[in-house]
Amino acid sequence: MGSIVLVGPMGAGKTTLGKRLAKVLDLPFVDTDKMVTADHGSIKDLFAAKGEAYFRDLESAALVKALDGRNVVATGGGIVLSEVNRALLTQNATIFLDTNMEFVLRSLNVSKRPLLKDNPESWGQIYQDRLEFYKEVSIATVNTANNSVGAIMKNLESEVSKYV
Repeated sequence: MGSIVLVGPMGAGKTTLGKRLAKVLDLPFVDTDKMVTADHGSIKDLFAAKGEAYFRDLESAALVKALDGRNVVATGGGIVLSEVNRALLTQNATIFLDTNMEFVLRSLNVSKRPLLKDNPESWGQIYQDRLEFYKEVSIATVNTANNSVGAIMKNLESEVSKYV
């Protein structure tokens, strides 16, 4: 078995839950967005200066590196837009962290999200555009909306235990 990968829309809790899951499983934690920002600066600035396509290329390269070894990987919400990335994700234990717009808009700092900063309600359209891809690459779905972190972790650990 390869890595355990968390996919889902922005604000679903991939980074927060991924860090906790990595501790529980005693595996390294890797965040593809953090990999990109460490080497290239903020995502917001990348979008502004070089565009979304450039960012997506960097994101894909980060995914390849993140999947090298056995890790818990948190991905950016748009990682599933690339067919190549989807193929890589299906070769690992990928879990879809699902949520809803009300929960996300209540808990996110929208100003740091380039795709949402001008129109926070666009989250719903972005979610719908990606939903089938999230389902396509995932072996399980865990809902993160309106649940405590403890309850979510229990569900996540239960799903992961089936595949590790």
